[in-house]
Amino acid sequence: MNKSHYTVSELIANTRKVLELSFQNIWVDGEISNLHYHSSGHIYFTLKDSEAEVKCAMFKRSAMSLRFQLEEGMRIIVYGSVSVFEARGQLQFIVNRLEVSGVGALYQAFETLKIKLESKGYFSPENKTAINPIPQKIGIITSDQGAALSDMINVIKRRSPFLNIKVSSVRVQGEGAAEDISNAIIELSKDKDIETIIIGRGGGSIEDLWAFNEEILAQTIYECTTPIISAVGHETDYTIADFVADVRAATPSVAAEIICLSKNEIYQRLESINTKMLGIVEDRLRYEYQKLENMSDNIGALQPLNKIKHNKALMKYSHNTIIKIITEKLNYANEKLISHKKYLENLGPSQVLSRGYSIAIDKKTNKIIRSSKMIKKGGRFYLRTNKGSLEAEKLSNVKI
Repeated sequence: MNKSHYTVSELIANTRKVLELSFQNIWVDGEISNLHYHSSGHIYFTLKDSEAEVKCAMFKRSAMSLRFQLEEGMRIIVYGSVSVFEARGQLQFIVNRLEVSGVGALYQAFETLKIKLESKGYFSPENKTAINPIPQKIGIITSDQGAALSDMINVIKRRSPFLNIKVSSVRVQGEGAAEDISNAIIELSKDKDIETIIIGRGGGSIEDLWAFNEEILAQTIYECTTPIISAVGHETDYTIADFVADVRAATPSVAAEIICLSKNEIYQRLESINTKMLGIVEDRLRYEYQKLENMSDNIGALQPLNKIKHNKALMKYSHNTIIKIITEKLNYANEKLISHKKYLENLGPSQVLSRGYSIAIDKKTNKIIRSSKMIKKGGRFYLRTNKGSLEAEKLSNVKI
């Protein structure tokens, strides 16, 4: 019987039952807004289009399986059921799974992790280690149930039959595979005789290869000090492990070829090394021969008798140079002395008198009269000239 009278709680509860029965396990697409990551692990957001919107909740258990970060404005498609939040009478959509609209969730997770690790420098060439092409011992991490292991061993036996191989069998797909591969890398890296590690498997879907796209494995490869070759899938398959590893091989068989050179390749390398060494030796011999020639040319200069003769000639040259310098200095000083002597002679009394001057000498004191004030009127004095002396008397002071 249809009921026509409800309390608010009854109305909401019945509405919830009707909606949950009618809209279970459906897909809804829209754009994310009002995104909120709660500390409890739940994710809340609004899913909207151009005409309407609905509140969405993705609880912790479902959110833990999410392999990428949600962002405002992201176009997504969600899978779940309609419900009602009874306390507020609010329609909401409970999300169990979600994918980026038009892009697979795994692909989105791959791109998100790739960007994250690249920004941390995990793919940088300077962080990669060179592979020894002629190792003594290697490690291989793969499944012992797949064809990849037998392919690699066949190649190695053909090209380098004496190479020591240590195989670690692990799960290469499914839950826990990334952890298994990571643990195997850590264990093989403890063996210091192992010079290179190959991790690999045959081809498959992105889901099959997903263990090689997990962050835990990327972290282990990055931190491993033993060089690692990633050989996952076919030539067109790329994984995060390929980017982080020191070398990426298109297939497991190619990885085996990289790790061990064939006999012909080894012979070619030895021939190349031999040619280079011969060139170095020849260059060194030419250098030493030229050095010997130079020593032969200079050996005469190094003999004691020649050295004494050389020093004697050098001393004679120095002696002559010093005598020449002293003579020039003396001649210059003599010329200066003569010049000064002539100058002083020109200033002497006889030279002054010869030019028409006379000297007045006081008759009483016999001193030279240097001023008219030194002798009184009527005083007697001598005038000495160049040709004799005269006696004179001062009559008066005059200005000339």
